[in-house]
This record gives sequence, C-alpha cells and structure tokens, in this order.
Amino acid sequence: MKDKQQSYFVNIGSSSLLVIFLILCLVTFAILSLSSAKSDYTFSERLAEHKRAYYEASARAEDIVGEIDSILYETSHEVGSAASSSHVDGELDLYDNYIFAVSSALNGAFLTGADSEDALTGEGGVSSGDALAGDGGVSVICEQSEDEFLISFQVPADERQELQVVLRVTDFRTSDRYYEVKTWKIVNVEDWEMEDEPLNLIPVL
Repeated sequence: MKDKQQSYFVNIGSSSLLVIFLILCLVTFAILSLSSAKSDYTFSERLAEHKRAYYEASARAEDIVGEIDSILYETSHEVGSAASSSHVDGELDLYDNYIFAVSSALNGAFLTGADSEDALTGEGGVSSGDALAGDGGVSVICEQSEDEFLISFQVPADERQELQVVLRVTDFRTSDRYYEVKTWKIVNVEDWEMEDEPLNLIPVL
C-alpha cells in the first residue's frame, strides 16, 4: 500500500513539471512573437515615414522644376525676340545670350514652386534675396561646364536626407524641351549614427 501511494505522488509530480514546462515554452514564444511584432511595426512606421517624406519632397521638387521650365520658356522667347529685332549674328551668340539670361534669372534665386506667370519680373515665386528662404524657399545654383549648363537645387526630405535635383539645360532651338533631368536622388546630409535605443535580440534558450 505504501509503495502504491509513493508511486502515485511521483506520477503527479512528473505531470505537473511537464505542464509547467509547456506553459513556460508557450509564454516564451508569446513574448518572442510580441517582440517581433513590435519590431516589425516600428520598422513599418519608419519606412512609411521615409516614403512619405520622399514623396512630399518629390512633389515639391516637381513644382520647382515646373517653375524653372516656365522661366526657361519665357527666357527663350525673350532672347529669340530680341535676336530677331537686333539681328544677332551667329547661332552661338544666340545660345550664349540665352544661357546668360537663364543664369541671371535663376542663379542664387529662391524658388517656392508656386505657380507664376511673372517669375522673371520678381512678382511670382522667384526672389534673389533671403526672404523666401525662411518660408520654405529653395536656393537654385547654375553651373557652366565645357559642354553643358546645369541647374541644381536640393529639397529637404527629413532631418538627415534631402532630394538632390540636377537639370541639364538643352538648346531650345534644336530640342523639344528646355531641360533634361540628370540627377534625381536622395542624399544624406548627416553622417549616420547608431540610435540610443537597444536592439531587441532573440534570446538563446
């Protein structure tokens, strides 16, 4: 009778240990799943924020490119009309005058991307001062190389990145458009630094 009672208690102890072990396993896997889900959610939020910032910067850059296109259109017509009335000799002089007029209108100007029909007169979205810089204006830089004339600007995307845009001005007499997009990419403005948040690593069981 004593042996049966001792065996009975041993069987109950083994079952209890097995149940406790299974519960611990389930709790561990639940914690790991929760941690993984939280990490995925945080990553998804950051990715969504990054995409939102890119698309906002891209939309703003497209507005500014549209403003530049309007300035190139008006400048080409003004230079062409002036050449016709003054009988400028040589096509090279005409193109040089066009590039000089574009550079004078855009180099160092601040564009906001606002619609404007009087951009060259300063009544629209172009300003040579710093007034628009505090209101979200973007500084435009013109660069002349040996074989091309470039217009570049940067639109902030977030605290660490910006959208860099470089346009190559074409010859309006031979091309059906006034520019070609040479660069349209996100670049880092600050060195990457590891965040203070700890990494959630999977514990080794």
